[in-house]
Amino acid sequence: MMNEVVKLLRTQLMLSTECLEKLQAIKTALKENSAGKGVTEAVQAIEPTLAKLGQLEKLTREFLEQTGKKRLTAYAAGMPDSVERDAVMRLLARIQGLDERLQRELASTQALLKRSKEFVDFHINVMTQTAANDTYAPPGAPEVENRRGIKMFDANV
Repeated sequence: MMNEVVKLLRTQLMLSTECLEKLQAIKTALKENSAGKGVTEAVQAIEPTLAKLGQLEKLTREFLEQTGKKRLTAYAAGMPDSVERDAVMRLLARIQGLDERLQRELASTQALLKRSKEFVDFHINVMTQTAANDTYAPPGAPEVENRRGIKMFDANV
């Protein structure tokens, strides 16, 4: 049992580190190339790691069901004082720190993706010469949408 939890935690640490590196590659691709070059490849590169994390989560749930605990921290807290318990606690602390970094990086990447989408939407509107509604019109005048009949920012990609 003791070796199994250490193996699970080390695998999670390795996969979380790999996921963080690949997430940073996505961010780099988004920052360095406005045309989106390299983004697809970077996203495809992270997919196998995310699948492995999903499999690891399933194995961890099965382990916790066998032990009757709800969390790995509860399992570690119930272990007798030993070198193995200290190792498990250190691994849990490192994983928690990595998870927090992953959450920050993910939020940052989501913001970059949103800005990239807005950038693309803006350029599509410029290329299609979409115009906004008249801001001020005389009272009682019929509303003129624009020359092309397309509302600005309604042009879906």
